[in-house]
Amino acid sequence: RRAVLQASRIAGLNCLRVLNDNTAAALGYGITKSDLPEDKPRNVVFVDLGHSSFTVSVVAFKKGELKVKSVAYDRGVGGRNFDQALLDHFIAVFDEKYKLDIRSNGKAQVRLRAACEKLKKVLSANSQAPITVENLMNDVDASAMYSRDEFVELIEPLLKRLEQPIQKVIADANISSDEIYSIELVGGCIRIPAIKQRLSEFFGRDLSYTLNQDEAVARGCALQCAIASPAFRVREFSINDIIAHPIRFKWEAVAGSDDTGLDVFAHNNPIPSTKMLTFYRKEPFVIEAEYSDPAHLPRGTNPWISRFDIKDVVPTETGDFATIKVKARLDLSGVLSITSAYTVAEVEVEEPVPQPEPKEGEEAKAPEMRKVKKLVKQADLTVLQASQCLDSGRLSELTKSEREMHNADELVGATEIAKNSLEEYIYDIRSKVEYDYKDFVEPNEQKQFLENLMTTED
Repeated sequence: RRAVLQASRIAGLNCLRVLNDNTAAALGYGITKSDLPEDKPRNVVFVDLGHSSFTVSVVAFKKGELKVKSVAYDRGVGGRNFDQALLDHFIAVFDEKYKLDIRSNGKAQVRLRAACEKLKKVLSANSQAPITVENLMNDVDASAMYSRDEFVELIEPLLKRLEQPIQKVIADANISSDEIYSIELVGGCIRIPAIKQRLSEFFGRDLSYTLNQDEAVARGCALQCAIASPAFRVREFSINDIIAHPIRFKWEAVAGSDDTGLDVFAHNNPIPSTKMLTFYRKEPFVIEAEYSDPAHLPRGTNPWISRFDIKDVVPTETGDFATIKVKARLDLSGVLSITSAYTVAEVEVEEPVPQPEPKEGEEAKAPEMRKVKKLVKQADLTVLQASQCLDSGRLSELTKSEREMHNADELVGATEIAKNSLEEYIYDIRSKVEYDYKDFVEPNEQKQFLENLMTTED
């Protein structure tokens, strides 16, 4: 998430919020509905099967708001996986049919993969279709017929994997199938008939196609920008999102305590969210933040998030542990930070006990008893944060480099436009000088001018 924010900054874009794609689709669905209930939420399941992953979410809608209740996914099921299954199949078919070693030729694999993707789309509307690749390799034109039934049998292992995320998201949302209002479909691969049939069978009802499957996420993001911008008037609609991966804080144990960590933000924790933690320390200490369930992270993701150094910690006046309050926050974009840290100490202040007014003729007595009043005293601490994001110097370098490349691209475009305009002028004026203006130009001047035009054109 930090990388997305920094990438937008490098590109010169003002990113208002990092929004989950399933939440964006839900926003595009809910903000246009005028019949949402005011009391009992309407539960809608969003099924998103795109090029690289399969995501399912349960979102509760009420008038003017949405609340994401649960999210589950499988990053190993998507359009590219169906393409890969077809690619592996036809590599074996063509290797046997034409005696080709396609796996040894990268260009041949690219051509065949493009043909497989096209075949996948054609089979969504036809029971069978041909696959043809001209000059696949070694001057061989490869072709074969393939049916939808064969395709369904080929991707059956992938179709079975659709059920687990759906079961998990329903269980996490703690709802029954009767409480589901509709199942909305998002993503290009949803168009595959076998997938729609499998989803319909699982939920036991018809599916809904009210969203534009290709543009639903982009439309939701655009609406979120409009909501956040003062330049547009948009219907009020609040978004309550969640995090998909639990976050754990770790620290070194101190004398008298074995605690070394805590899951601060649980799975499906709402965002934005703030948590207050209490520590007892005599000296500065370090908090490490990481994802507590790395097995469910995208492949290659480092579970480590940030390191927070809490400075300026000293013992109390009596030498005891200081009480330290640390405020951790997930912002609207789901980015973790420690917004503040401070010590808390109770200070005893003595005050005289109020005495009754002396009677006439009596002397006022000096107060002998005092009562104690406790005040809470706070002292801010310095917090240093380290994360995997770019430092300010490197960020400035990349921003400058991106601006230079952008200017270079604009110069190339402007140069091409200028060249085209010049060429157009040369053709136009040459014709006029040779014919229309011939009687009004001296022959030697005409010859010289035409030569200049030829030189300029070359």
